[in-house]
Amino acid sequence: MSTKTPKRKRTAAAAAPVPEAATAVQVPNVVAAHATPTVALASNCTVKEAVGLKQSLCDVVNAAEPVTLDVAGVERVDTAILQLLCAFVQARTAANRAVTWGGSSSALFDSARQLGLQAALALPQK
Repeated sequence: MSTKTPKRKRTAAAAAPVPEAATAVQVPNVVAAHATPTVALASNCTVKEAVGLKQSLCDVVNAAEPVTLDVAGVERVDTAILQLLCAFVQARTAANRAVTWGGSSSALFDSARQLGLQAALALPQK
């Protein structure tokens, strides 16, 4: 007599539904107003928004006209976003293309100042 127990086939467990709030990623708005493309940053600029922001910046990096980065609504910004913005400004500067800053965000300006990135971001003097 065999002492082995019969093996049971595993059934695939139904994947738990992902809450809709967890899948929603706020993508920055790219507005192509007449001659000036604008990228509006989200109020909470964290690494979660980095992919969407990168895509928005890539869409306008080669624009011949000045690109406006609208930071008026930014309340929180982390280092990943500042790195993306630095790379964008550097690419635009290397191509002799302008970047302008729309609005004002003390959170962004303070973070850039603390990290010594004002010049790299070509931020206006406060």
